[in-house]
Amino acid sequence: MTQRNPRREFFEDLAPRWDSMHGPEREAKLRVLIERFRKVWADARSILDLGTGTGALLPVIERAFPLVSLRAVDLAHAMLIRAHSRNGVAGLANADARWLPFAPTSFDVVICHATFPHFSDKPATLRELRRTLRPGGMLLILHDSSREQVNAIHRRAGGAIASDILPRAAETRALLAAAGYTEVTVEDTPEHYIATGLA
Repeated sequence: MTQRNPRREFFEDLAPRWDSMHGPEREAKLRVLIERFRKVWADARSILDLGTGTGALLPVIERAFPLVSLRAVDLAHAMLIRAHSRNGVAGLANADARWLPFAPTSFDVVICHATFPHFSDKPATLRELRRTLRPGGMLLILHDSSREQVNAIHRRAGGAIASDILPRAAETRALLAAAGYTEVTVEDTPEHYIATGLA
């Protein structure tokens, strides 16, 4: 018998409404944010979009890095159905971020877009992501809204995600360092929240 997962249930229920909750300007903002990494990831051959949701980031990654092998994972099956309809190129997998179905050193880049607050065990998840990264590969935690906005949205939503809070920069730095990441950076601005670390 499968153990009940309230977060999974929350996002399964939310999937049909998710895209309507975001304006058309979001893709343009994501393009600008990902463009910052074009040179850094110039030699990347494989990228994982972890917590892809309905796949909002997939066409942005594909446009910026058309030659990479692109994989996407989400906890909610209903989200993945919509991601597939948006982008049939990426390989999709339904999985928990703590136990990913990938071999060690599978990816050059792992992106967690609008996902980090929802990891119930952040230390374990960060270690698992590091396992899937090649040595020197990059983890990118990306939010195209401010930490205050993200946390306010989750508190208002209530239920399973009411306590899913995006940490302050110092806490995120400490979590990444404890999980073995190096060259850790965190940008906590009124426009976005970006954290990076190297495996």
